[in-house]
Amino acid sequence: MARKLAPTIPLEPSFETQLRHAVAAVDVAETLTSPLKSSIANLLRLAAQAVGSEEASVLVRDGNRGGLKFLVAIGAVADKLLKLKLPPGKGIAGFVFSSGQPMVVADVGKEQTFYDEVDKKVGFTTATILATPLRVNDQIVGVLEFVNRTGHPPYEPFTPQDMDQAAHFADAIATLVEAHETANLVESLFHRMVAAKDNSGKDLRAWLKGVRSAPEHKELLSLAVSLHALAVRGEAERRLCREMLDSLARFMDSGRVGTDYLNF
Repeated sequence: MARKLAPTIPLEPSFETQLRHAVAAVDVAETLTSPLKSSIANLLRLAAQAVGSEEASVLVRDGNRGGLKFLVAIGAVADKLLKLKLPPGKGIAGFVFSSGQPMVVADVGKEQTFYDEVDKKVGFTTATILATPLRVNDQIVGVLEFVNRTGHPPYEPFTPQDMDQAAHFADAIATLVEAHETANLVESLFHRMVAAKDNSGKDLRAWLKGVRSAPEHKELLSLAVSLHALAVRGEAERRLCREMLDSLARFMDSGRVGTDYLNF
């Protein structure tokens, strides 16, 4: 008589595997960057209305070589613009980004720095431009650009008053752009940490070396990588991290300066 085998009971996936799957299912991008991008778009619409234009965009740095990409755009060809990138130093936006100086062009046909490849690719005709830098402290993080006035050609050129209006909105938009870049880096680090197979942090540090970002952002990421490498070692190490951060927070709240850090 054949021996009847007991039915095979599938093994429960480990808690770590379940946790990784659960974390991977969280759309962190929607949680962090999407609201910031929406806020930038709302400010961009207000700014465009203030200067009398329906075509506007926010360009941000693309890597560390001076190139730009469209982060947010409004107008007839907005969706097409978001797929494009500007080579380093190209276009009026590239000049404004590298020089840090605002620029108004009444007739792009007479401006040597105008980069007409964008118009060709999106099927648009640019006549006039107002571009102003997005600055956070002493750092240029992007360019705010308006193209053509509302209405029909020939378009009236942008005025000094329009430049003042644009500069007013640029300050607020620059702050959001900086926050968006930071959030984007946090997302990248989060996903890297989830996927990392090396708990020593070696893989994360190798990735961090290739990150193209502001020095202060890389310093924050480096600190996060160091804390992660320590925290994944075990409960004792995680407790040590919490105690260190709590002590640092108390030290900062106390307002002590000078050599008081020696007693930390």
